[in-house]
Amino acid sequence: MAEVIQTTIDIYKNYIGNSMMAVLLMAAVLYLWVTEEKKEVKILFVYLTAAVGVLFFFPVFAYIAMHVFLDKQVYYRIIWLLPMGMIVSYTFVKVVTQIELKRRRIAVSIFALLFLIQTGSLIYLNPMVTVRENLYHLPAEDIAVADVLHVDGRNVKAVVPAELLQFIRQYDPSIELAYGREALVEGWSSNPLFECMEANPVRSYAITDYSRQQGVEYIVLRTGTPIVGGNPIQKYQFTYLTTVENYDIYIFDNAEFAEEKKAEYASLMDEDWEENWTNTH
Repeated sequence: MAEVIQTTIDIYKNYIGNSMMAVLLMAAVLYLWVTEEKKEVKILFVYLTAAVGVLFFFPVFAYIAMHVFLDKQVYYRIIWLLPMGMIVSYTFVKVVTQIELKRRRIAVSIFALLFLIQTGSLIYLNPMVTVRENLYHLPAEDIAVADVLHVDGRNVKAVVPAELLQFIRQYDPSIELAYGREALVEGWSSNPLFECMEANPVRSYAITDYSRQQGVEYIVLRTGTPIVGGNPIQKYQFTYLTTVENYDIYIFDNAEFAEEKKAEYASLMDEDWEENWTNTH
């Protein structure tokens, strides 16, 4: 149980970080507990908030949550149930409206705004935030790959590298994936095809065999991925189709649309494409 308590504390610290929002939330809840007269507001902003906070840190509930319907990776989502922004904003407005002098209301408002800015962080300085590349706000390589995989009027199934998993279906939901984002989180799922895809080198027989078992019609590999085995991928019913944005795309020979796709991309290749591709693979 001591381990569960420490894990809960660590999750809370990582979630809150250096933000002052947790302190402001507690101050707001205490203030509303003493001053709020509306029963429905008090139930939502005081009683329910306090209950969620107690449950989050209660070791028995934390243990059950982490081992039954959640896990350590996502236990922090319990904190999402706390309407922090609403409570702090409501309390601030309540405090300001009780100040009679207009100048004091303005001064308090400016001070509170500067305080929030100072205790927060600018999201655009986060290394995970990048300038958008297109109207879809998605990486250009994901869109380029999805455009190749797309077949009008039907769904297709593909296996793609890890970095493409989270965006392909946002752009084109007709592209089904052999595994989803859960494959990226340790302990959520175990998929042998994902392990084959992320292996270095990739074994041609293993990746094609698992792909056929799972009904995959496209295999997308990073350009330059070393491939080993007794035979190349083409010998296992997956033909090289094209390369786009540093990704090599293979198509299953028995797919209903395979011949149409092959003809489409064969017409786009120059005369030396086969020799150049063979030399680089």
